[in-house]
Amino acid sequence: MLLLVPLLGYGIALWDHALDPVHLLALVLVLSGWFVASAGTMWLNASLDGDEKEALYARPTERPRGLPFFGYAAITAGVALAFAGNRLSGACASGCAVLSLLYSHPATMWKARPVLGPLVNAAGYGVLTSLAGWAIVGVPMSFRVAAAFASVTMFVVGATFAAQAFQREDDARRGYRTLVVTHGPAACLRAARGCAWASVGIVLVLSALGFYPRICLLGMPAFAQVDAWIRRWQREPGAGTSSHAAGLVARMLGLGVVLLALAYVDYALDRAAGRPAAGLATARGRP
Repeated sequence: MLLLVPLLGYGIALWDHALDPVHLLALVLVLSGWFVASAGTMWLNASLDGDEKEALYARPTERPRGLPFFGYAAITAGVALAFAGNRLSGACASGCAVLSLLYSHPATMWKARPVLGPLVNAAGYGVLTSLAGWAIVGVPMSFRVAAAFASVTMFVVGATFAAQAFQREDDARRGYRTLVVTHGPAACLRAARGCAWASVGIVLVLSALGFYPRICLLGMPAFAQVDAWIRRWQREPGAGTSSHAAGLVARMLGLGVVLLALAYVDYALDRAAGRPAAGLATARGRP
């Protein structure tokens, strides 16, 4: 699912300038790089955490020998693949590699910090990963694209809090000072819900103002399902399970796909009617 973020960056760059798909080989190389490097990141993270009872999308399992080596090797290979696709995408991958080390290396362990951990995920899986996909198209940055990336970043931060909400016992055992350890699961879920509202609020407001197609407002009822899921999770005794976090991430990603699809429907309707494509950054006098 992590590949959806660079794909979103690529897709919104095309939409913003009403372009047909371009540089498909570069897209394949960058996505391959992200797949491989993300695996390495997860391996480094697992190496630092040690044995786990439960994690998002992971069952308890014994760690293979040499896991850090495979993590470093995969991250290096992923960066090389991204550079082969696009230089700026490769630079973004390099930034993510540095963040991975800061996040999971025993000497730094930023993942164990209440603020630095979410910031790493915001910068890496949010900003840099979105930019890596956008860079492939080679178009100027616009306000609408930047706002979309801000929305994605808020979603990533919310997912970070959701992923730790049920892991208080494990994080405390490891000596981490994550938000769930310092303030409890309820605080994590409040933070996740606030980030979800902020993420969707950006799209809602800009759609109402006409920066995004107003047809995107039709996707807002899907957000009610997201918010209802979080509220049900908040009523669960204890801190819930990884299935609650997976359900939240799936619903938020589904909402994002619906919104992007609606934007492309607006573009197709304009094109069929012979009107200037609403996707153009300069169309209809909008930024």
